[in-house]
Amino acid sequence: MRSSPESLVASLPIGTLLGTPVRLSGLILVVAFAAGWQLWDPVAAVLLLAGLICALLIQNVAWLVACRRAGIFPGSLLLWPGGRVSSEPPFPQDLPAHARSSLYALGASLLSCVVLLGLLRQQQLFSADLLLPLTLPASAPTDTFATRCLRLGFVVNWNLLLACLFPARPQDLGQVLYVFLCRRLPHLTARAISARLGMFCSGMCVLSGFVFGHSSLTAFGAFLTLLQYEELRRVHEATLMERAEKRFRELAQLLDFDEADDEDEDDTPDPDDPAGMLFNNSFHFHSESEGWVTLTTRDEESRPTRDDLDEAELDRILTKLHAHGQQSLNAAELGILNRLSQRFRQRKVRR
Repeated sequence: MRSSPESLVASLPIGTLLGTPVRLSGLILVVAFAAGWQLWDPVAAVLLLAGLICALLIQNVAWLVACRRAGIFPGSLLLWPGGRVSSEPPFPQDLPAHARSSLYALGASLLSCVVLLGLLRQQQLFSADLLLPLTLPASAPTDTFATRCLRLGFVVNWNLLLACLFPARPQDLGQVLYVFLCRRLPHLTARAISARLGMFCSGMCVLSGFVFGHSSLTAFGAFLTLLQYEELRRVHEATLMERAEKRFRELAQLLDFDEADDEDEDDTPDPDDPAGMLFNNSFHFHSESEGWVTLTTRDEESRPTRDDLDEAELDRILTKLHAHGQQSLNAAELGILNRLSQRFRQRKVRR
């Protein structure tokens, strides 16, 4: 994502993972602190923090391995309690490979859950309350350190798997659904539909958290709502830039058409026509040091027309576009491009 989500939460670098810089979201520390506060158990908070970081690293190692095999090199990763956020948007030609990488990440989380579930069943420690989403198991005084590690490890991996199955980007299932939409719809249309679907689902999470009194679900939905809002804003900007680029191409074609018509016209004065020579010379201004005097007075000097002003403004906009790119144009300048393209289109139709 080109607009980095680091502006939403505090994060700190923790090193590199398979050559990719990795940052850790401050939300992970918030989740661990909230769990310790809820259970009044600092040991559970530390175990939850360690288990969540390990689960995220295992999942993202599988994701990065799949990306490397597909020839994809993400810029950097931000790990948060629900998965990962990439700093660079995927190229359209790499979308199928990104979907396969997301499936590998889901497989790694599922495999971790199955292994931990087998260990819990072997030790006869499994209970149905461990499958409740976003719910921490209460520990008994007789529980050993290994028992608490197994239970919290399974709960962390299970909830991480459920979070990655959320049908919105940047979650893994949301990425797969987005690629599925891109196969049948234009890129920006599929992106907008995916973002709106994510906004609806995250809003339902926030509403369900308020209705059922589940603060963890509310926090999860609120953060995803912020991410979907950022995605919708980027989609809107990309749509405006695509329209401006289309208008600019149309305007460039119209300008080339007009220049071709101007080249066909013969504006060379006839040397045998004294009136023509006098008319053309009357508009040749020279400096007073050369002793030349113009044949027109100050009141008769031609004033710039609207077409001249539009042409000068168009030259300024094109110079700015060439120097700084399309993202440097503001709404007024985009409106001028649209207006001029419409005018040239009407002129072309009349011809």
